[in-house]
Amino acid sequence: MLRSPPSINASRSYQHRGLLEQAWELPVARRYAPLLSQSFTSICGPTSAANVLRSIGVETGRNPFRRFGVRAMSLDEVVEETAEVLPAGWRGSALRLRSIDALRVQLRLSNDERYRFISNFSRAPLFGRGGGHHSPVGGYLEEEDLAFVLDVNAGYGPWLVSAERLFDAMNTGGVVTRGLARFELR
Repeated sequence: MLRSPPSINASRSYQHRGLLEQAWELPVARRYAPLLSQSFTSICGPTSAANVLRSIGVETGRNPFRRFGVRAMSLDEVVEETAEVLPAGWRGSALRLRSIDALRVQLRLSNDERYRFISNFSRAPLFGRGGGHHSPVGGYLEEEDLAFVLDVNAGYGPWLVSAERLFDAMNTGGVVTRGLARFELR
């Protein structure tokens, strides 16, 4: 019987104070403060999109979409509905990454102010429980190989995770349906 790896909240880096301070100083991460948390009127997909929009200077509430904010959303739906409200010059795409190296390429871009990312992942491979979730990626501590996930669920708060564990959480089945929503300024 295969055992699940331990929850990332048991790792030294998960919410390590010094590493979190370092992560909040990354060029893109600073643009997310203050971070909006999901609420009973807008869950993770719309709230993640709202945080992305606010980080590029668009004033919005927790649900920037035209449709109801309390509904499960696929990666493609988050990309499509966010694209409808992006300012001129920005575009969105869904990335379903097939390797850890491909993820690291995108994580490096998460520190570039011309890009924003929302990760769509399953909580189970990370925390041992939970289902699908969306949260912005605030940046990448490359030397430590840690992604800075700006969890919109206030009960979790921002945390750090190895690129490998994040990759595993985005690739949970035979068919890759999760991944990254990438927004870029062209």
